[in-house]
Amino acid sequence: MLSNLFVKSEEDGCYNLVTYQSTQVLDILLSNKIYRAYKSITFAREYQALIDILGLQCDCPIFACVKGKPLCADGRVSSSVLLTLRVPKEEVRLTEFRVWADLLYVLKSSKIDLSRTSQLQTKAGVDTRQLSETVESLREQRPLSAYKEPQAVLEEIRPEWLVKYEKLAAKK
Repeated sequence: MLSNLFVKSEEDGCYNLVTYQSTQVLDILLSNKIYRAYKSITFAREYQALIDILGLQCDCPIFACVKGKPLCADGRVSSSVLLTLRVPKEEVRLTEFRVWADLLYVLKSSKIDLSRTSQLQTKAGVDTRQLSETVESLREQRPLSAYKEPQAVLEEIRPEWLVKYEKLAAKK
């Protein structure tokens, strides 16, 4: 049954995603509740920028990889689970993983405020044209085939999207 589920891939309007989450997230989903991530302390400003760029309605984005494509990252931590999800396309925003990673680095290292891009060139020594192109690249939603390393961004995880899960041993 599961193998048939993934044969259709995008044809039925869904993306097949995998994401590493804590066991608490799995507990929420198994109790038939929707999981929404809490605001990140470490990346609050950077994640808020991505939320604004993508037009999300959440406190913190949830990241996933598209099954069958290069994995964006190993988000595995102790007491984590690998969730396999089937998510309707309209609930997913795609980004190019490296573009987001580069923007995250620039935002974190320079304390840039994206709402004041006109002041960036002199204040932070940042190329505002390149920064604007990066933001636009993240904002523009393209077909999955147009991404080299697609990263899926979600506002939430609904229990009905959960196809399977695998509890993982802690890394050594």
